[in-house]
Amino acid sequence: METVSTKQIGVWLDHSKAHIVGHKDGKAFLIESVDSPYERIKREEGEVSDHSRFGSDPFMSSNNENKKHNITQNEINEYFKILEGKLKNYEDILLFGPSTAKDQLINRLSGNKSFDGKWVSVQSSDKLSENQLLAFVRDFFKS
Repeated sequence: METVSTKQIGVWLDHSKAHIVGHKDGKAFLIESVDSPYERIKREEGEVSDHSRFGSDPFMSSNNENKKHNITQNEINEYFKILEGKLKNYEDILLFGPSTAKDQLINRLSGNKSFDGKWVSVQSSDKLSENQLLAFVRDFFKS
């Protein structure tokens, strides 16, 4: 973590990675990047179709599909838990990015009592370079 103490933070995130950007005295700086344990495509050796062969609907999901869904949910929850731990010491939090991950995270934070009284904003953005990330956070907190 960055040694400069700040109470303002910006987090660009999608389901695979988060970039944490601090803001202090009109300057933005990259604190760290966090990789998600979430894997979008999972194939296990010897894996067969996700469809069930029995029943009236041949496209009905099988236990294999349900198992994959549960694993995915657990990975996303673990990722959000890591981010919660990194954000709890900040007062002003900006969540931004291209996917629904920012919306899922704010829903999770709103149910967490340690984030009561903190200011959290959600903005949409595209994928950004490091310089664009820093500029986005700097410009947001400047206004």
